[in-house]
Amino acid sequence: MRKLSVIPKKSFLNDQIFNLMQKSMPITCIDLVILKRGPNRTIEILLIKRSLKTEVGKWCNIGGRVIKNERLAATIKRQAKRELGVSVAIIPPWRPNRPLCVMDDPKADPQKHSVTLVYPVTIKSGRLKDFGPEFSRVRWFSAKKLPSPIGFNHRQELKAVLEKIKNTPF
Repeated sequence: MRKLSVIPKKSFLNDQIFNLMQKSMPITCIDLVILKRGPNRTIEILLIKRSLKTEVGKWCNIGGRVIKNERLAATIKRQAKRELGVSVAIIPPWRPNRPLCVMDDPKADPQKHSVTLVYPVTIKSGRLKDFGPEFSRVRWFSAKKLPSPIGFNHRQELKAVLEKIKNTPF
């Protein structure tokens, strides 16, 4: 089985075609809003501090592109493992084919127009990485005291998740 990558290989797409495609059409992505219950059942959210040129230094959810022939469940699993070193579980009643919401703001990402499926998840297993390929820090925040600045349209994603998740047991 070949290893999937979000970075196009020279034999797959050359940079010119990849850049043209990214500028010409929406890219399907997933974002994971990682949640846990803190003291007194308060909601805490895990965010990363981006270290890549787009949105560098801003707090963000983890996420990424859906690769051709990859099921949404596999994208969720791949992103959580690759970025954070953990396995996650989608909080019911949501599931891979039923995201909590779909974000489609063409201006949310300065590099591309993405259509993003947003999933509320919890960490099932694994040891959380302190840093990763796209971030320099990772930190839990109280849902009532989120940091600034938050990148992309992730503040809107967090608001949508918090509105729908508040009465959900997890």
